[in-house]
Formats: sequence, structure tokens, C-alpha cells
Amino acid sequence: ADAFLKQVVETGYFHCDPHPGNLCVDDNGNLVFYDYGMMDELKPNVSSGFRKFCTALFAGGPMISDTDLAKNAKKLVDGVEEAGVLAKGADRLAVEKLARFFMRSFKDKQLGKSGGNIKQTIGTDLQTLTENNVFRFPSTFTFIFRSFASIDGIGKGLDPNYDIGKLAQPFVEKFIDAQKGYKSESEKKFNLFSKATGLNKEDINTAVSSPKKIAYIEETIRSMESGTLKIRVRSLENEKALERMELTQGRMENILLCSLLLNIAGIAAGPIFSSIGVLGATVFGFKAFTTNTKIKKFDKTQAKFVQTKFVDDEE
Repeated sequence: ADAFLKQVVETGYFHCDPHPGNLCVDDNGNLVFYDYGMMDELKPNVSSGFRKFCTALFAGGPMISDTDLAKNAKKLVDGVEEAGVLAKGADRLAVEKLARFFMRSFKDKQLGKSGGNIKQTIGTDLQTLTENNVFRFPSTFTFIFRSFASIDGIGKGLDPNYDIGKLAQPFVEKFIDAQKGYKSESEKKFNLFSKATGLNKEDINTAVSSPKKIAYIEETIRSMESGTLKIRVRSLENEKALERMELTQGRMENILLCSLLLNIAGIAAGPIFSSIGVLGATVFGFKAFTTNTKIKKFDKTQAKFVQTKFVDDEE
């Protein structure tokens, strides 16, 4: 796990095919890689984004607080965006909510706990992101996922309790410390002590800036009272309801036009007008049918994300 993480996270140049035939251990216990026919190098933006993703995912350890996890989720989304995985114009609020859920599930798994139900927690946001196709995985990620799967399979073959997620935690923590540039172990310990006691520059700055923040909150409340504050919110449930209403309205319009043209065809004096009426009624009738199909598909899709259990979940 350390050897592969060093390749992907630190150097960005990694072995794409680490199956058992390409790995061995020498007499001194060193891990040896064979067959360098499948190697790949991450582009600078992908490498930097992947590092941000890993550091944000593992930072704070399994016992991280919800506040710190929310901050790390923003950094994780920044990394995903920098790597080119997140499409431009994506709803960042929904993506960050998705990131918080999966990060908490990952932390719970490290502790041996079961995660929450994804549909019950973020069903609507997940549906919106899925429909908008906001994720674009570069081709390089195919090799990364394949390599991770191979390493995980080899590890589990040697030890059923092998967990690459747990083994990656100390490696990424060392990488984070190296990025911070601690000059000595004592400086690292002092930094940990400062965080635990609050005797550090960041917390002192927070204490000094608190009056300004309180004043800002007071100003915001006064703006709310005077009616000058404008708040922009997005209700996904209302958006979906309006979308269905638009489809239903289109279906009714087509049905009415189809009925009107059929009546005209019935009372028309000449065969030409009668034929035109029947043809028009056929066109709008077909449109009404297709719109009705869209409504059924829409309701079926909504039901998938509204229900709180997966289809194959146990009762």
C-alpha cells in the first residue's frame, strides 16, 4: 500500500498493472516491481488535485469532528475540481453535501461502523448531480482505479483483514506533515499541543477577530429586519415539482389541440379540411402520448431517489 501510494500521491508516476505476476519480495524483504510496459504519469493539475483529494479525505483521522469534516469536504471538492473531474457550472453545494456524506461514511468504515443510507440522506442532491452529469473522470483515473483494485486484491489474498483505507491513513498523515514542512519532531509535537490547548496563532486570531464577526452578524440581522437583505436559495424539491407540472401542462395542451382538430375534422364540409384536421389531431395525439411517457419516466426516476431503501436491501 505504501509503495503504490508513494507512486500515485507523491511522484504522480505509477505502475498501472501491479498484479501478482509483476510483484515479488527479495531476500532482504524489499518489494520488487516487474514489467514496466504499462506506466502512466499524472498531469500536473490532476496530480495536484488528487493530492488535495487524499489529504482532505484522510486529514483529521477517523474521529474528526463534523465542523472540521465540513471544511475538509470543501478542500476535497476543490481538489476534484482542479483535477478536472468536476464539470464547470456544477452545483457545488450539492457536491459538497455529497462529499461530506461519503467522507463520514469512509471515517465510519475506518472505525468499523456502518454508514447512513445514501438515498435517505442525500437522495435529491444525488439525483440532480446524476442527471446533470457533473463528474468527468480523466482516462488516467481508469488506471488508478485498476491499480488500487489489484493492490487491494493482492492484500486481501494474503490477509483477509487487509484494508487499504486503514493502511493509507498513516501514509497520508506523514505526507501531510511533510507538506507542512516541520523542521523537527519537537516542532510537530508543539504544533499538536498548540491545537489541543488553543495556544496557537490561528486561535488567537480567531479570538481577536470575534468582535468583528459578531458585529457582522448583528449587521446582517438588522438588514433582515429592515428588509434590505436578499437571500438566494435553491429548492430542489420545488424544481422537480415545477418540472413535472410543465410536462403535465404540455400533455394537456396537446390533448386539447388533438380534440379540437378532431371536432373540426368531424364538422368540416370538404374532404381536404377533414384530412387536415385528422392529420393535425394525429400529430398532437402522438405528442401527448410521448409527453405522457416522459411523465411516467419522470415519476419512476423520482421514486428511485425518494425511497429510503435500495431494492436489494434486507427488510
